[in-house]
Amino acid sequence: MRLSTSTNILDYVPDKREPVPVEECLRRCSQAGYKVMDMNFCDQSGEGRPLTKDNWKDWVNKVGEAAQKYHIMFSQSHTLFYNVCDHSIKEREDYEELVRRAIIGSGMLGVKWIVIHAGTVNEQGYSFRESMKRNHEYFLPHIELAQKYNCGIAIENLPENDRKNREFAAAVEELLELVDSFDDSSVGICWDFGHAHLTDENQEKSLRRIGHRLKATHVADNHGNFDEHLAPFYGNIDWYPLMKVLTEINYAGDFTFEIHSFMRKFPDALRDHLLVHTYDLGQYLISKA
Repeated sequence: MRLSTSTNILDYVPDKREPVPVEECLRRCSQAGYKVMDMNFCDQSGEGRPLTKDNWKDWVNKVGEAAQKYHIMFSQSHTLFYNVCDHSIKEREDYEELVRRAIIGSGMLGVKWIVIHAGTVNEQGYSFRESMKRNHEYFLPHIELAQKYNCGIAIENLPENDRKNREFAAAVEELLELVDSFDDSSVGICWDFGHAHLTDENQEKSLRRIGHRLKATHVADNHGNFDEHLAPFYGNIDWYPLMKVLTEINYAGDFTFEIHSFMRKFPDALRDHLLVHTYDLGQYLISKA
């Protein structure tokens, strides 16, 4: 199991809300020790960002060149997310084009697993069965496209801390049923530890049930109230038993930080030191697996 981090670990310059170029993020993460990363295409999908532009493939190539320069490989990625089950969303066609570009871009960068969120049908109250149906239909063409670029799709467990507003795939049973419905080795699960903590999930039991389906991770801590995206040990998740379970189920993917909110609190002058700190935290946790 290798330590990895998302490119959103340095997403904005503090106080200015100016985006940090991915190439700069790669350079600084490499200096801190990171050699494996998650390409967060979601951050690059906002208005005026690189994935929205006509020359987006040129930008992806430049990111690939920078990764080579700094001896970094991309093992997973993250697409734009929205409620894919809501057919009334006016921007749906635009969003889907950005998802398509993220899948193609992932292939260009040699990504193995692309993380995508499921959606929820709640037009007249939560419907598990209709959510299953629409998600299955939604993912089929994306799985086919990803396969053309030698990538797999890892569907992520979602956060839920309000049972009145259900989120499909927040419960491990739903996530497993959706993934197993494809009966395809190129479809797996991305486990977000922070999301699971918000559902009061017994993560040890859930990870054992997921087993070989686990292909990617999002590693972040919180205090159980909202998705804070903190570094481990800055929230109240008990990490030690979870690391043991990852070894127990023979998890072969990466331990990937998604801790952008934690990093945003610090001025840029401290961020390089903090990157080293997060790298040390991650290596320590992996040693406990």
